[in-house]
Amino acid sequence: MVSVIILSAGNSTRMCGVNKQLAKIDGVPVFILSALAFEKCERVGEIIIAAPKDDCAKFEKLAVNFGVEKLSCVTEGGNSRFQSMKNALDKVSRNAEFVAFHDGARPLITAQSIEKVFDDAEEYGAAIAGIPAVDTVKAAENGFVSSTPERSTLYYAQTPQVFRKELFLNCLDRLGENAENVTDDSSILELCGEKVRITEIADCNMKITRPDDLYAAQAIFSGRKAVRNI
Repeated sequence: MVSVIILSAGNSTRMCGVNKQLAKIDGVPVFILSALAFEKCERVGEIIIAAPKDDCAKFEKLAVNFGVEKLSCVTEGGNSRFQSMKNALDKVSRNAEFVAFHDGARPLITAQSIEKVFDDAEEYGAAIAGIPAVDTVKAAENGFVSSTPERSTLYYAQTPQVFRKELFLNCLDRLGENAENVTDDSSILELCGEKVRITEIADCNMKITRPDDLYAAQAIFSGRKAVRNI
């Protein structure tokens, strides 16, 4: 069984005053679309949502109203992604074999892509969604290019990121306070020398970061609906 943690407690600093988690795409809040994609997956046994401290009741009501039937609880987010993740981990069922982390602000994830990551996590113990880098990436020092990594070896890390629960908890315990500064969940395993599989996904899985992203996400979502209805 997979326990899914939807991380939705961010402060939307680049959204010009708009709470991206509550912004709507096709009439549905962004974080709800993320949760509903996991709702469709048979291996998901529970969904835990990490929400802003003062909005837990609102997020829970929305989740119930929009049909997130696998909702286990809405937990209070922290001042950082790491703290939100830790708070939610405390609520994970002891029966869960795997734990999955997903950004609530990635509402375009599909059940098909999720299942691909689940398959790899079952085979390798740890897997993350990712897409090959399409742009040339430059490393810089003091504002000047220092090197150009080989693009064929680079991927953009996304979510979901899925791990055997005991493996993840063990690595978290081994790192202690050093885990607090990681930029994504898989880095916790990497720092402990564990291998993490990259699962290439084909669907757009963009993260809502700026106001214009909502327009792009709406266009993609509407396009998918139109194709399904043809």
